[in-house]
Amino acid sequence: MTDPFRRAAMAALFLLLLLPADSGASAIRGTVRSKDAGQPLALVSIYVEAAQYRGGVISNQDGSYQITDLPPGTARLRFVHIGYETRQIEVSISPEVSVAPVLLDVLLEPQTYAVPEIEVESDRYRREKEVQTGLVSLKRSQIEKLPSIGEPDPIRILYYLPGVQAASDISTGLYVRGGGPDQTLILLDEVPVYNPTHAFGFFSAFNSDVVEDVALYKGAYPARYGGRLGAVLDVTGREGARDSLRGKLSLSAIASRLTLEGPAGSGSWLLAGRRTYLEPFLNAVRNDSTEIPSYYFYDLNGRYAWNGKNADRFVVSGYGGRDVLNLVLDEDTYFSIRWGNRVASARYNRLIRNRLLATVQTSVSNYESRTDVVVFTTPISFENDLTDFSVKGDLTWDAGIGHTLSAGILASQYRFRFKQEFNEVLVLDYDEKPFDISVFAEDDWSVGPRTVIRSGLRTRYFSEGDRVLWEPRFALSHRLGNGLRAKAGGGVYHQYLQLVTTEGFSAGDFFLPIDETAEPGKSYQGVLGLEYEWGNPYQLGVEGYYTDLADLVIFDNKATVDENSFTAEDIFITEGEGYATGVELFAQKRTGSLTGWVGYTLGWTRRKFAEVNSGKEYAPKYDRRNDISFVTNYERGKYTCSVSFLFGTGQAFTPTSARYGVRDPATGDYPEFTDGFYLSSGKNSARLLPYHRLDVSLRRDFTLIGRPAQWFVQIFNVYNRRNEWFVQFDPEDASTEPEIVRQLPIVPSFGINFEF
Repeated sequence: MTDPFRRAAMAALFLLLLLPADSGASAIRGTVRSKDAGQPLALVSIYVEAAQYRGGVISNQDGSYQITDLPPGTARLRFVHIGYETRQIEVSISPEVSVAPVLLDVLLEPQTYAVPEIEVESDRYRREKEVQTGLVSLKRSQIEKLPSIGEPDPIRILYYLPGVQAASDISTGLYVRGGGPDQTLILLDEVPVYNPTHAFGFFSAFNSDVVEDVALYKGAYPARYGGRLGAVLDVTGREGARDSLRGKLSLSAIASRLTLEGPAGSGSWLLAGRRTYLEPFLNAVRNDSTEIPSYYFYDLNGRYAWNGKNADRFVVSGYGGRDVLNLVLDEDTYFSIRWGNRVASARYNRLIRNRLLATVQTSVSNYESRTDVVVFTTPISFENDLTDFSVKGDLTWDAGIGHTLSAGILASQYRFRFKQEFNEVLVLDYDEKPFDISVFAEDDWSVGPRTVIRSGLRTRYFSEGDRVLWEPRFALSHRLGNGLRAKAGGGVYHQYLQLVTTEGFSAGDFFLPIDETAEPGKSYQGVLGLEYEWGNPYQLGVEGYYTDLADLVIFDNKATVDENSFTAEDIFITEGEGYATGVELFAQKRTGSLTGWVGYTLGWTRRKFAEVNSGKEYAPKYDRRNDISFVTNYERGKYTCSVSFLFGTGQAFTPTSARYGVRDPATGDYPEFTDGFYLSSGKNSARLLPYHRLDVSLRRDFTLIGRPAQWFVQIFNVYNRRNEWFVQFDPEDASTEPEIVRQLPIVPSFGINFEF
């Protein structure tokens, strides 16, 4: 471990020791949990009424809260959260300064009648105080309701939001506001996941049964995040039940999921597993003339949470997933690929002073893939390995008079390993170990009852680039009255890690760092928006965004490396530029038996490289002029019906413009070994046909052996629209016509969930 990394890691690890504990009399702190399972409840609205005091706070992701600067006397607290009975508690505040803060842990009773988990007063209060533009938060209940391909997927649901698109039906890559998939930082419990896919992108790596919520920052994200040019997807895992041992078994047409959870002393534990069972179906269609590959994937999740005295909290979580594909053509020829992620983290929270919350976390994230090919007894192998070991420390201080200050440090040690062997001879061995140190500071300032300003600064040092980067961030929210709010945000962002991707084959993707031979990617983002609410159920929003991109790089397919150590300029086309701009509309109904939303995006994205498309500007494949999404859920009794629809402009592609041949100058004839060539037009100068798809699902709750259960039926692509994926042709073989490769047909699925 390098000296700078060691110093940063030690600073984070000993952060708690640097600030001695203190006490005060005018404070209340505690944790809010559900009474049935003891699950921490995030985003609970806590309203406070006391003498000469009116205000409120929101519980954190772990359910904890703190209220400071309360006057002596009686304080009346009201706890409001979606799907739970409102609870009101009176607390006596001592006038003695030396008295310790009041510790108040609260259990909320679940409501006994069905309430759609989309919006109540708590969400309304959170939006009033939340300054962030482009932030969307979804809960597990919403994820499970929408139609999917066999498995509920926390990433696929995001495609129904304005500004978010997918590359195809079998891809979970996120294209957010004109950015590529590597421009979105994906976190699981605040730890990066570098390839969150199964089945070549058909499923995401996130098991919906262990996800508490998903937050997507579509742009101008705050200073506490960094490392990507575009967006942040923050997935938070849930804790186990604290009241009793519980379990859930889910069976679908292609996979099974099992979750076990229960109490453990003053904490809880949770274990979950998921596995496909496609092998019997693949074996059934395999015969002597048709070779069908064997394939499966699995993943495992674990979590232990412990709560101590004085609001101390310790959480350990882990994830492991793996995909395995084998194809044997004959005894001398076969193909095998294995890939997967492993993530582990340990986090400790402590309320050091009445107003000071400290968090220390250490984590490791690993992605690896290995491909083995044997052709006529000659073995070829490719091995890719990325490991990220990180230590971080954060402080959040309630400074009073409307200010909440945050600061933190993140130190990451990477290892990038890429090996290639031919006939058991090592031909390439790339092994680099850069480190990255980031520091941020942020201030949320409530300027009166109507305005909130968030200002932040992030600075980082990356060893390969050997430079210090500065990234200012800014956001503002102003309530205009009568349910109307205006928002603005912006910032500067850099990216050192570059994804080298294989079209339609996410298992072959790998990251490489940008070194001193090239500039890191840079983006300048600006966002303006308006939100309008009328009544309790309805919300309408509009946001316009502009992103200016500089120092972009793309992988050079013609690059050749002769040494084990190569530089960024050897393998990337550098000094690219571009922009992304657009307008998003979003209308939502959040309560009642009929809920849902409609979204629309009008957007433009362009890229320009001196060595691509003759130096002319072009549209990348994720440029989509128009995008429309529609989602609705209808609940009646024990039944829930969901319908979703997507429409979008077709992807850009490079068409052919002519065929030509090359004559032999000696004979004047065309060579026998070629059938001519295709001449390509300008890069991405044509469009596939528009994409559209309708999905439906029906769910029914019932009782099985005295326990809650549910069956579901889903139909993906109801009217069997064979959308176009890409155009395939060989530029050096004009004997075959270009072929349109199409996406998935109608895919029905069914399953059952059983709780015990």
